[in-house]
Amino acid sequence: MTAPAPPSRGFDPEAEQEVDFAKYVRLLAVRWWLLAAGLVVGAVIGYLISLGGSQVYSSTATLYLGQPLGASGNFLVQNPQTNPSAIGTAVHDQQVQQAVAAHCKAHVKEFRKGISTQTVAGALTKNGQTPLVQLTVQAKKARVSQCAANGLANAAVHRLGTYAIQKIANLKKQIKFDNQDINQIAAAISGSSLSTTDKLILETTLRTDQQDKIAATQLLLQAQQVERPRVLVGAAAQRITARSRRNTVVIAALIGLILGAVVALLWDSVVPRLRNGE
Repeated sequence: MTAPAPPSRGFDPEAEQEVDFAKYVRLLAVRWWLLAAGLVVGAVIGYLISLGGSQVYSSTATLYLGQPLGASGNFLVQNPQTNPSAIGTAVHDQQVQQAVAAHCKAHVKEFRKGISTQTVAGALTKNGQTPLVQLTVQAKKARVSQCAANGLANAAVHRLGTYAIQKIANLKKQIKFDNQDINQIAAAISGSSLSTTDKLILETTLRTDQQDKIAATQLLLQAQQVERPRVLVGAAAQRITARSRRNTVVIAALIGLILGAVVALLWDSVVPRLRNGE
């Protein structure tokens, strides 16, 4: 009687995968110099490519948005000045860009794609305080980069400062009227034709006008120094490399490492064919 055949164990895909994986690891370990060569060659090529990176100029201006206050100067008024994104909206306005381009004797396309804005780190909006904003313009020409950055910065603060500008104009008018009244009252008091009662009335009015002038002068100073947005630091052109040298070298080295691994895995099957002329 024939002995029964042992049961078939079948195909074990996990075992097959483990064998293949071990084979690949062995091939890579044997041909490790191919991986090293690919890594080094890739890094060298990446470095050489980075040397040819295009040079551009970057100019950055720092803007103070201002804090718009009410007529009494004791409470904050919400308007575009209190929103840092208003700067980005203003500098990306097509009419603003065209006006700046005309002033700089350039074309809008020379700097439009290089415009960027960001809030200065650490200057966060807190307790009603508005942050500083940096406006950067990159262009191939230093003159265009610097002129466009300063032009856009001035245009942005002018657009955001309409409230403060009008407030400053009103306060200057008020101070002018106060000065006129003070001079007229002082001239009248110095005359000898007034009675004692009239002089007392005029002196009371004079003190009121002087107090109003002092208050208006303080509000004017506050509007000019605190409320009105302005360019805190003007832009100056600096030459930079458009392509990051470090990133280029790292990426090229990784590509070389991968290609070296592929060559190491295919070495045993490709090299003999090349030797045989197949």
